[in-house]
Amino acid sequence: MDFGYNYSYDYDYSVPAHSGGDEVFSLLMGIYLFVIAGLLIITLVGYIFHSFGMYTIGKRMGKERAWMAFVPFARDYFQGELAGPIRLKNKEIRNPGIWNLVLPIIFSAVTGVLTTVMIVGTVMGLLAADTMWSAGALAGTVMSLIMFYLALIVFSVLYSAVYMVLKILINRQIFAAFTTDNMSVVHAVLSSVIPLYEAFCTFALRNKEFCTEPWNQM
Repeated sequence: MDFGYNYSYDYDYSVPAHSGGDEVFSLLMGIYLFVIAGLLIITLVGYIFHSFGMYTIGKRMGKERAWMAFVPFARDYFQGELAGPIRLKNKEIRNPGIWNLVLPIIFSAVTGVLTTVMIVGTVMGLLAADTMWSAGALAGTVMSLIMFYLALIVFSVLYSAVYMVLKILINRQIFAAFTTDNMSVVHAVLSSVIPLYEAFCTFALRNKEFCTEPWNQM
């Protein structure tokens, strides 16, 4: 028996083109790229200001190779040469430029070797533990990994301290040619802890009158 009832239900669901996860990922990637671009711009600005500052100071000191201020790695050597020999009571750092150039290279080499040894040792230890089904072998691998990691941390801390002191001594001696001894120490310390301070301070002092006679020309 047909009572004449005919029900028809149509549902129209609009499916979003992108899920919420994609939108969050796009937002995070945008923020990440923005931060990276900002850091690159800041680094480039600091590099340019610092290079122009050292170049001008070098030309005023009569340095023949002032162009090194613009060349990566060579500028580290040139910065030390602008400072000249650094006297520490009864000792003297005769070539601070060489140390300013070589120390980061030594650090990179040593950390690279330690990291490689740590990775290779960890992989071999895990393979040995898996083959022998030995909890002792696995524990030994973990302990070795921890020891290498601690050694890497200690070496990094020591390097950072030594390199920071060297940079402070170099900058103090450069800044001392343009300002008082106390202010040169303040500028040198702030240069080691505040980003871009070294670059802008060097650039700002580049044309000031010399307070002391620059050391012997290159």
